[in-house]
Amino acid sequence: MTANSLSIPRLSRLAAEHPDAVTAALCGILVIFGSLALQLGWLGLALLILPAAYVIGGYSSAREGLTALFQEHELDVDLLMIVAALGAAFLGLWRREYYLIVDGAVLILIFAISGALEGYAMQRTDRSIRSLMSLTADTARVIAREGEREIAIDSLQIGDRLLVKPGEIIPTDAIIVAGFSTLNQASITGESMPVEKQSVMKFTAVRLTVPGRCNWRFVKTRKAA
Repeated sequence: MTANSLSIPRLSRLAAEHPDAVTAALCGILVIFGSLALQLGWLGLALLILPAAYVIGGYSSAREGLTALFQEHELDVDLLMIVAALGAAFLGLWRREYYLIVDGAVLILIFAISGALEGYAMQRTDRSIRSLMSLTADTARVIAREGEREIAIDSLQIGDRLLVKPGEIIPTDAIIVAGFSTLNQASITGESMPVEKQSVMKFTAVRLTVPGRCNWRFVKTRKAA
């Protein structure tokens, strides 16, 4: 009882986090069992299992294809795949060549797997974009007559002098006017090793690393960038 109560929430969480992968896995299992049933001569069982594989594996593609057809008036590749798979199934039933039903199910399975892989690729891209966005600063430390003060990036004016301390993010495009430091430019150039920077060098916002303390002059607004 306890094992079941623990496994059901775990399976529900897995299905919620990886819906495309779970769908492809279920479709694959049904295709395998349907093919085995057909080879063993259990035609009735095969004709129950294989349509389930069609529905589970092809539902998402059919929905996207029909949406593209009716809303954008375009023939989507997903819809063409569904039509091809259904055509193979009807041809198999009509000519009693039931292996064609398996061929259509395999086609749907291939598209289900490709959809799951595409989903993982998109998630990875989203994570990469979010990690890059986390490297940007929202505020900057401005050197004014009354001393240092922290203001929003959008409030900066061209020519403002900024102070960036070790470990802080360079908030915007600027030129070093005093001091030196070592900068981690991996987010821009992909270069893994920190690079030394000194006066009269201009570059975009990156992360400031060990050691150094620099004064900068603001040279470009976000709108201009």
